[in-house]
Amino acid sequence: MRIGIYGGSFDPPHFGHKSVAYYTIKNLNLDKLLIIPVGRASHGKNNLSDNILRYEMCDIVFGSLDKVEISKIEIEKDEISYTYKTLNEIMEIYGKDNEYFEIIGGDSAAYFTKWKNYEEILENSTVVILRRKGYVSEIDSDKIIEFENEYFDISSTEIKEKLRNNEDCSGILDDKLIEFIKENNLYR
Repeated sequence: MRIGIYGGSFDPPHFGHKSVAYYTIKNLNLDKLLIIPVGRASHGKNNLSDNILRYEMCDIVFGSLDKVEISKIEIEKDEISYTYKTLNEIMEIYGKDNEYFEIIGGDSAAYFTKWKNYEEILENSTVVILRRKGYVSEIDSDKIIEFENEYFDISSTEIKEKLRNNEDCSGILDDKLIEFIKENNLYR
């Protein structure tokens, strides 16, 4: 099986994230794409919305997509999330004989060599880099694929600001997600 692993804060998940899911399933010919909301981020940014709410938001955005599974593998733990550890656990669950693709953005690729045990990630998976405006990957490995995907030129931080200011987010967020955000009084 060809299994993609797409982790992130998903706070909130937006159309850019959804387009990455579609794009990678199609272009990598994946049998399964695991969406993994981060638990406790290793880079210290732990000002995230509640884990369960982020999981539910991912379910709203990605849950109906064919070949997608939303995983609680990181959010159910009370420890720092490291990609290499998550990858090892996924390999234990699904088996070492599968082909794994770790999907990251160009912003992450710019500092990938600073990730804990990044060599182990390259050993156990192919790292798929999706370009992102303003970032350049410095990784050189035959275990790297770089995609010239379309830019979705907005960040979750900018979306949160729009939500705080009661601006229209219908072009960047799923309508059901906007309802969920309002019902749960998020980003106010």
